[in-house]
Amino acid sequence: MKTAFIWLVLLGALASLNAQAAANDQPGTGSFLLRADDGSWQPALLLNTDMQVQISGPVAEVQIRQSFSNPGGAFAEGRYVLPTSENAAIHAMTLEIGERRINGQIQEREQARKTYQQARDNGQQTGLVEQERPNLFSTSVANIGAGETISVILSYTELLQPDAGRYSLRLPLTMTPRYNARPQPVDGQQQPVAASDARPEGPIVGSLWRDGPSHQADIHINLHSGFALHEVSSPSHAISSHFDGRQYRIQLQDNPVVMDRDFVLNWQLPSEAGNQVAVFTEQVGDDHYALMMLSPAAEPVSRERQPREVFLILDTSGSMQGERIRQARDSLIQALGRLQPEDRFNVLEFNSEYSMLYREPVNATQDNLQEARSWVAGLPAGGGTEMLPVLREALTQPNEPGYLRQLIFITDGSVSNEREVLQMIQQRLRQARIFTVGIGASPNSFLLRKAAEVGRGQFTSIDDRAGIEDAMERLFEKLESPVLTHLQLELPEGIDAEIWPQKLPDLYSDQPLLIAMKLNQLPEKVALHGRQPAPWEQHLHIPEPQQGNGIARIWARRKIEAAMDRLNEGAGEDEVRDLVLPVALEHQLMSRFTSFVAVEEQPVRAADEPLDSQRVPNLNPVDHRLYPQTSLGLTGLWALALALMLAAILVLNWKPRHA
Repeated sequence: MKTAFIWLVLLGALASLNAQAAANDQPGTGSFLLRADDGSWQPALLLNTDMQVQISGPVAEVQIRQSFSNPGGAFAEGRYVLPTSENAAIHAMTLEIGERRINGQIQEREQARKTYQQARDNGQQTGLVEQERPNLFSTSVANIGAGETISVILSYTELLQPDAGRYSLRLPLTMTPRYNARPQPVDGQQQPVAASDARPEGPIVGSLWRDGPSHQADIHINLHSGFALHEVSSPSHAISSHFDGRQYRIQLQDNPVVMDRDFVLNWQLPSEAGNQVAVFTEQVGDDHYALMMLSPAAEPVSRERQPREVFLILDTSGSMQGERIRQARDSLIQALGRLQPEDRFNVLEFNSEYSMLYREPVNATQDNLQEARSWVAGLPAGGGTEMLPVLREALTQPNEPGYLRQLIFITDGSVSNEREVLQMIQQRLRQARIFTVGIGASPNSFLLRKAAEVGRGQFTSIDDRAGIEDAMERLFEKLESPVLTHLQLELPEGIDAEIWPQKLPDLYSDQPLLIAMKLNQLPEKVALHGRQPAPWEQHLHIPEPQQGNGIARIWARRKIEAAMDRLNEGAGEDEVRDLVLPVALEHQLMSRFTSFVAVEEQPVRAADEPLDSQRVPNLNPVDHRLYPQTSLGLTGLWALALALMLAAILVLNWKPRHA
């Protein structure tokens, strides 16, 4: 009996571990099902997406229509976490029920939630859109009738950041599950900071049938260029494009596509198309808004190269398994190949813990570089994603005099403690610079772009293995080029302007400066001042402005972002809320403190009729293995299973000495 009991416990543990590794897989019943609270499987809400994009210059106007269909027999409520660009200024929401369209109203977040809940309980059809994180928004729709479809239409404006005449648009279609990091002690305190919310993204399922009725996206793009482009391509999907002499019409060859990876579009302007200044303006009421794109002189004052001390940091956590770790290792090996003999370097890898190749940075000799390549090539992926300890180590290492310290951080960014990571960089950066490299089909672009911004570096995205060499070459052109620092914009007398960002960023080679302004009149010329490292200045004449839509929203979005950044600097929630709320309400923008809500007046569900509430999942990214979000990872779980088996064998074979 004792032996049978031990084997029963062992088999149960193994089955539990196997069930965890296979979590979120759907049963093969031929329909999309959802497990209810009582353990039964019920028809799940179907979700599909249509995206219409209009691009003009550096501004993209995006409309997302998400349709929730109810195949069940009862009224349903659905909640879905929508991944969106971290730069999106969401300014409109519409609820579409058949031929009826109800425009959403912007309200303070708590009031919008109360409006939605009351309408839901009254049996009215209603929709609510809230910001969970800067690039995650939750959409809730209530009282969807049996066999009925309700659509939520969101419109947003996005400012695209050009780089040497190269533009990129990313349309997030899913997300990688975010690791919930362990609490870390705060400097000077004994108590650790509170842990971030676990799994803010909601459910993520492992797979759906490829040609199923749910989680499909239909994408169409109009790219207004005015002339033929040097290149239009997508590293994520096969596309077709047609140029009519004025604009490109772009669509996916396999529309609609499964929502298991982000859509990425790249285009390159011809070299002769570059201008030093471009201005887009918009008037809203009595207010004038302008977006200036200023390109400093192509030839900098000095090309003298300063020796560098480079820390190469590689994410080897469980979310990086498979194709991601191969891309990450290749990226780091490419980076090693760009180091010069006068440079110093070290390589760090992190998951649940972190390790360093060398105790301190070493010279970039051929022997040291070859040892680093061999070490990196053998690094596996597994475990948790603890970013704070490795960042603390790299940022607190003593700095060798005469060397410029640069950190190259290679990761998918799939963590939930974003604010803590940004605070760490803000507090410990000193004279270092951080360059982030995003890996995977759905990286956390908000964290990676913001970490590079706070770290006075650049963000580079690697979307496929074939593009690694080009991406790393562009990154190292910035690493190796002199930087324009301490930039200031000088406006003529009589021009009153509120400029965002107020503190202008450092500029790297071939990188334009994008400035959003609210002003009384447009100047005829401006002057840029900076250091490189000697004093530098450039006078630029303002050409005839182009009329554009969404310039006011871009200005307001940047003002809100600057206010939210104060949280990383230690400002209180109430202080930041008082800065954000009036701007968001005036410009009708979604924010952490404002939400959109729409309500149909006529109730459709009686009070005594049941309402089936569901959380509509996202699809697991195509290049990510969906394993439990623990510090063990799959490898650790199987190691635990092996340990249990060995323990059981020892118990079974142990005999007391008196026997």
